Amino acid sequence: MTHALRIGLLRLTDSAPVIIARNHGLFAQHGIAAEIVVSPSWSNIADGLAWRTLDAAVIFPPLAMMTALGRRGHAASLRPLCTLSRGGNTLVLRGTNPLATPWPTGPAGHQAFAQWQRGLGRRPRLAVVHMYSTHLLILRRFLRMIGVDMDSGIELVVMPPADMISALADRAIDGGCVGPSWGTEACLRGLGFLVGGSSTIVPGHLEKLLVVSDAAAGQADRLKAALGEAVSYCRAPANRHAIAQGLALPPEEGGLALPARATFATLDEKTTPEPVTFVAEEVTEADFDWITQDMFDLGWIDESEREAGPKR
Repeated sequence: MTHALRIGLLRLTDSAPVIIARNHGLFAQHGIAAEIVVSPSWSNIADGLAWRTLDAAVIFPPLAMMTALGRRGHAASLRPLCTLSRGGNTLVLRGTNPLATPWPTGPAGHQAFAQWQRGLGRRPRLAVVHMYSTHLLILRRFLRMIGVDMDSGIELVVMPPADMISALADRAIDGGCVGPSWGTEACLRGLGFLVGGSSTIVPGHLEKLLVVSDAAAGQADRLKAALGEAVSYCRAPANRHAIAQGLALPPEEGGLALPARATFATLDEKTTPEPVTFVAEEVTEADFDWITQDMFDLGWIDESEREAGPKR
């Protein structure tokens, strides 16, 4: 490659390893010229991979698979390089929690939902960050666990993660499933309450991985090494404040304009029930088993695609 490696990501806490690798010179130490592309939405990420304006991206597994399969209108040759994070997604609803705690499964959870919905006076409008997202799969599982049908029980909308804060404030949505640190920020602002998330629905699930195109294949080992060092930095408790402050800077100053307090909370398992866990590991079939099963159940993929799983 003669141009810089273009890596796409969104304004999320679990994009931190890529930001750290750039800002701390880890990419440069491994001989990688990297350009970070901060995208406004997951659709932009998928289109960038499909149309080769991105060489790599931080992405969640369902969208990576669907992009590689050509569901964005153009098949993309992609392979998962390594994991970056597990967990961290939050299910947040607007208004007052009738239980004052995360909701249990079964009839008690259904009763809480019904009581909350009566306060709205209509079918709830819940948001996810993309149709082909872990967030939609987690929301679907949560609703099923409390006896609510996603197709008939709610109105589903899609919007970028950062937009959910203003949408909650304007009452354009009644809640949703969103990644860090936006769900935590909504709770800290008093815009919503936590009813569940990654740890209560699919504990330890793979959330973000880095996928690379054929154009980046020659730099894959060096890229993985740099990200491994960045993840080690992100995992150290002593670095949490520095990471949160760095991610709070605007993109033109090397950050992602994330809310500092909420971002710090998502890095500390003692502060939030839905922390981000940074991991740089090989992607395994077990990471994708529940995802591909849910994708198959929803009709997104056929049996042969489910059995094939992610491209390696």
